[in-house]
Amino acid sequence: MAWDLKTGNVAWKSPTMESPWSATGFGSYGVASAYGLIFHNGYSGVTAINWTDGKIAWVYHKYALAPFESPYTDVNGTEVYSFNSGGKIADGVYYTYNCEHTTTFPRTRGWSICAVNITDGSELWSLALPGNAAFGNAPDIGAIADGYMTMESDLGWMVTYGIGKSSTTVTAPDTVVSQGAGVVIKGTVMDQSPAQPNTPCVSKESMTLQMEYIHLQNPIGGIWNNETIIGVPVTLTAMSSDGQSYNLGTVTSDGYYGTFSKTWTPPAAGDYKIIASFAGDESYGSSSASTTLSISEAPATATPIPTQQAQALPPFDLYIAASTIAIIIAIALVGLLLSRKK
Repeated sequence: MAWDLKTGNVAWKSPTMESPWSATGFGSYGVASAYGLIFHNGYSGVTAINWTDGKIAWVYHKYALAPFESPYTDVNGTEVYSFNSGGKIADGVYYTYNCEHTTTFPRTRGWSICAVNITDGSELWSLALPGNAAFGNAPDIGAIADGYMTMESDLGWMVTYGIGKSSTTVTAPDTVVSQGAGVVIKGTVMDQSPAQPNTPCVSKESMTLQMEYIHLQNPIGGIWNNETIIGVPVTLTAMSSDGQSYNLGTVTSDGYYGTFSKTWTPPAAGDYKIIASFAGDESYGSSSASTTLSISEAPATATPIPTQQAQALPPFDLYIAASTIAIIIAIALVGLLLSRKK
């Protein structure tokens, strides 16, 4: 409910929050407020209420990974993870995490820290918790500044979320290659964040899977073994010695190894600078690298020496026939000469 501070009159009364949990008061003792909305964390989900009229703008649910993972449900009876902590707001995002008033042990599988879009309540990302307070109303989310957010852990850690560093490498054949031959350009794009240096950079769609695999020992294919880690796009460019630029296209690195490759046939002889660029994204800063490729003139092709074409020999049967005729003629001439002598 909201009251007018000048008159004490009720300004508005919101609709009842979701049953059976949030509507009955199971949730955080605290609220957050920004962007014209008031946020309340309950066991059914996060409810955003409009400042002006008390209308519920949206409800965010963190649904359970599998049946029987959580005793709590939304209004439709679908299992959800509870919210009992507060939240923090920065740059149009509401950050909060799953927990209970008195935490169940063993800890509920699937509890996560969640980043929720202020505008529509959609999930921007979530990541399984590295550990959180077993009891307490104060949020464990710490400072948010300069694009980074800290979070406490009851495992003795201080976890920092934000954009990490990346490093890109590229190589080409070290020997001179003849013009017309294809060359293989290859390299890597690796994460250089202090928490996981020299691990593959991955797409934002694969980030949760990658982080939970590296830091929480979750299966690399997800709990259902049906997920695939995707790498990041790498743009390849060639610069010839005369300043001509060639766009070799964009390839995607391997999400499990960080490697990439591309086969290219240079159009002319000369030296080329090969540049591999990763533009960066919401997870990584940009990085690039270059190498050199040398192409020699194609070897001259020898001119073939023309050969005199042999005349076809007459068929064997013709030889036999001609020989027979010659013999008959010779015999006839001999007979004619003998008859004249007589």
